[in-house]
Amino acid sequence: MGKAVRKVVIPVAGMGTRFLPVTKAVPKELLPVGTVPILHVVVEEALASGVEEVVLVTSPDKASVADYFRSDTAYDKRLNALKKEAMLESLRQITGRARFTTVTQDEPRGLGHAIHCAKKAVGDEPFLIILPDVIIESKAPCCGQLVDAYEKTGCAVNATEHTPREKLHLYGIYDLSSSDGRFHRARGVVEKPTAEEAPSDLSVVGRYLFPPDLFSILDNTPPGRGGEIQLADAMNELALNGRMIAYEYEGMQFDTGDPLGFLKANIFYGRRNNEVEVDAFMREVMGEKGRGPETRTAINE
Repeated sequence: MGKAVRKVVIPVAGMGTRFLPVTKAVPKELLPVGTVPILHVVVEEALASGVEEVVLVTSPDKASVADYFRSDTAYDKRLNALKKEAMLESLRQITGRARFTTVTQDEPRGLGHAIHCAKKAVGDEPFLIILPDVIIESKAPCCGQLVDAYEKTGCAVNATEHTPREKLHLYGIYDLSSSDGRFHRARGVVEKPTAEEAPSDLSVVGRYLFPPDLFSILDNTPPGRGGEIQLADAMNELALNGRMIAYEYEGMQFDTGDPLGFLKANIFYGRRNNEVEVDAFMREVMGEKGRGPETRTAINE
């Protein structure tokens, strides 16, 4: 089959403007789901899929993203001095299992450009891409599902799912030439079509697996929409040569780059970890215990 999939590229250079004002000081990738940053969650998925190296594509003013995975910061040293280093054990469990590499995207020139910045770090081997806004809850890690599909097909494999017609205009949508169960051979990707123009209802999800020649394609990809280098344009080049599979992953996604999606993720994982307490709280605030609006007002004060 060739080289194993050992590396993941995670672009984290975005400004997170939809979460202002908090993202003026805190990178959106470090916003928490519960007490664990979004970035931590997706890195765990990658490691559970066999990844050995995490390549973070960051910007000059987001050093705190890379600092999260360091063990020699002033904060770490202070915890060690207080004999409280065990409080970071969940983080140590992932930093001890993978190498973390940081590359810099000096200016925002599109997702394709961000990925191209990782060319040297990835080298001549297949690699995964995770868009950290997207958390995927699944029994088998989504990235692992893509690796299995890649080993069967030898093609670029990207996650996809069926999308309601009224939301098709929000996503890239796959144009398909054939389908076999969860495997859909793609002719290309249409960016944010109307429901009438959409060639299918299968949307692009934030998980990708590419062969190393994606970088040579990006070398020759001119700026597209918005003057940016678009990853979708490089994907279409692979698709034209019959080398791209849209794979229907098993699982459920949370788009934490959207404020409502971020809230849903926190509710879902908060309830999963504290089901009895959360359900009791919701009954209380909804007045289901016969305690009228006075109680609800007090809780909100």
